[in-house]
Amino acid sequence: MNKRKVISSIFYGIVLLIGISPSLWAAETPGTLVMTTIDRGLAVLKDPALKGAEKVQARRQRLWVEISPIFNFEEMSKRALGQHWKKRSPEEKKEFIGLFTNILKDAYIGKTDTYSGEKIVFIKEKQDEKDYASVQTKIITNTGAVVLVEYRMLSNAGKWQIYDVVIEGVSLVNNYRSQFNNILMKSPYEELVQKIKGKVGKDEI
Repeated sequence: MNKRKVISSIFYGIVLLIGISPSLWAAETPGTLVMTTIDRGLAVLKDPALKGAEKVQARRQRLWVEISPIFNFEEMSKRALGQHWKKRSPEEKKEFIGLFTNILKDAYIGKTDTYSGEKIVFIKEKQDEKDYASVQTKIITNTGAVVLVEYRMLSNAGKWQIYDVVIEGVSLVNNYRSQFNNILMKSPYEELVQKIKGKVGKDEI
């Protein structure tokens, strides 16, 4: 699977994770949380009140408001920056979290109009440790193709959140970490920040 297909598959996996009430996080298992969220997400995507080109911005805003609480963007940012994270000041970390969150928002929420009825099927849930779990699913496209999607989750005081999405063995976080590390091996951190600011919303930094 090439990078563009991975990005598209990640989008389909992420965009359906919408609409779960924060009050349900502690009560549900990771697997139930993911599948319940998917069902609620489909309802958002099919909402007639949000259809049409004139509703694009409203639809995308609604999706982001609904989807963002289920992701641990701080943890995702920390893992994406890898070994370079500990070198950053508190102010730099805060800025990077905001930038990385915007990368995900613009790159994936911006593709909501390409959704065309793909289905998500639960496979299994696994809790390796007390605070870590993975939920394995598969996307079935309209052509019958199957894409395996794994949601890696972390519990903080009983609140389960996603910190990585793995598509056909390709990690979203690792993909970005590779891009960031390649830049930081040749350039100062400030240059990475400028590149991100200039290219938010694109598949590659």
